Amino acid sequence: MRKNDTFWVCVSWVVVLAAVGAAVVFALLAGNSREHSTPMPGWEKFEAGVVELWLPESWEGWDPTEGIDTVVEKLQNLGPGFDKYAQQLVQNPSMVVLWVYDLEVGESGGLTNVLVCKQGVFSTMTVDTYLGLVLQSLPAQFQVTEQGTVRLTDHEAGRLILEADLSGVEAKELMYVVKEGTTMWLITYSTGAQEFDQRLPVFEQSALTFAIQDQE
Repeated sequence: MRKNDTFWVCVSWVVVLAAVGAAVVFALLAGNSREHSTPMPGWEKFEAGVVELWLPESWEGWDPTEGIDTVVEKLQNLGPGFDKYAQQLVQNPSMVVLWVYDLEVGESGGLTNVLVCKQGVFSTMTVDTYLGLVLQSLPAQFQVTEQGTVRLTDHEAGRLILEADLSGVEAKELMYVVKEGTTMWLITYSTGAQEFDQRLPVFEQSALTFAIQDQE
């Protein structure tokens, strides 16, 4: 992969998924992975690999290692303009760690979702440096409206809010970048632009539950 291809694939794929709508959701329900214990009433824990994340009970999770062909087929069926996103997913299957989506579809008809990706980096790479490279490589369709640093549990995290117009889809995203050892974790919440402000508190509360489990 070229430098920051992981970032581009993550942000573009999550915007495309926001445009796909509820049809993809019901095709993937059998692949969900959630546990029924929660520190917050009505929230569920989603796990994949070494990461975990909590979201409201209307959300369902999909482990990308199971049934990836289903999403690829759905993307390809949307038309030639979406084929490149399907190919990026096929070429980088280990990049996507967890995908969780809300069964409650908003007025935009799009699919509100969160995507967790990972990218290996040198141990000397800092979050600020990584974010700088990300900003340099942003495609023209993406605009950064906010940028800063926040604390997510035990990690200092970069925080971006992005707006995108991709193939006629107006979406807005909240992205966090967390470093653990030699891995950068990208947590991207995406929804229709008109729904973003209403959903932002849930996104931010969910991000505070992001955890990386100890690897034995």
